[in-house]
Amino acid sequence: MDLIRILWVKIELLQTFILWFLQYMGSKWKVLKLKRAIQRSESECPKKNENHNNGHRIPFLEFKEKIDENFSIAPKIVTFTKIMGKLTGIMVTTNGSDTCFLQRIRRLKNAVGESGDRAVLTFTTVYHAFGVEDSLNGIFKLAREWKNYKTEVILFYDEKVDDFYMEKKCPHLKDFRLLDTDKEEGIQNDWCAIECEVNCDSVYESNGVERNLVNALEHYLESYKRKQKEIYESIKNNTISNDNLVVIIGHPHGRPKQVSVGRHYPLLKDEPKKVRSSQLWCRYYYDAPTCIGNSGSPVFIPGQPIAGFGFWFGHQHNHKSDVTSTSRWARAKRIYPDIKCLGMSSIGVEQC
Repeated sequence: MDLIRILWVKIELLQTFILWFLQYMGSKWKVLKLKRAIQRSESECPKKNENHNNGHRIPFLEFKEKIDENFSIAPKIVTFTKIMGKLTGIMVTTNGSDTCFLQRIRRLKNAVGESGDRAVLTFTTVYHAFGVEDSLNGIFKLAREWKNYKTEVILFYDEKVDDFYMEKKCPHLKDFRLLDTDKEEGIQNDWCAIECEVNCDSVYESNGVERNLVNALEHYLESYKRKQKEIYESIKNNTISNDNLVVIIGHPHGRPKQVSVGRHYPLLKDEPKKVRSSQLWCRYYYDAPTCIGNSGSPVFIPGQPIAGFGFWFGHQHNHKSDVTSTSRWARAKRIYPDIKCLGMSSIGVEQC
């Protein structure tokens, strides 16, 4: 009997090891497959020569005040950018990977009006990331086929490609709903909001320490709003200069988070519609280096009078794409003859 018991213990240990080994190898295979997909995407990128080694695109964890000899960023804006990065996620769908931004957190109430055990996270992105055209028909298609996209958002994917599948470090959010699209016929808005629910006791690991996910995100979001206002006041009072700075955070080609910096061109700004008595739909144009995967990236323009924070009152911009319109390029060249690249944002809402 003792021999049989010993054999069973050894068999169970062997089964445990085999299961661990299969999971380990499965994880390694998934990471290898992801790395190959990133390499393939980068090798096929039409902008690889000018963008991939561009000093104005920096790994998120290496972002600092001095970009190069001719480009420095105020310490307040660097601090703010690092907070903005914590609210930026990589969005994965059956159409590929792009970027999104956490704009709102709402704790659900229970039957007696107290905070319950669930919270709703609202992200903004661009709807062309789902492969639909910029039209009402495209939006209807997106809404009709929403479940087929199997949308996921991965947070804190900041350091290594290997971290992508480490859900303890990089939480994977699922079961998203399509919430809203600022879309009107004749206006290229290319903006939408998506949301999911999470347990309020969900945790993740940061620097070896377990943290509550919802509490951490609420802290980052409140810090974001507070520091955004501080920067706005500092620029208005001329205590720091914005120099037409633009900062974009995203996941080009599915890589860990990167920061792109450049200048925006005020005279190219579009203002297609006044949406309320004091609010304006607008779009910005800029030269910050972006690639495939940057679609949906949050766009920060220091000193911009953002209208509210939460899509009920307005929203910031998300990166849309490069400008391909020949007439738009011709106008840009007339005003800014030295311009070499030109990207544009989605529609955003600001005070007017």
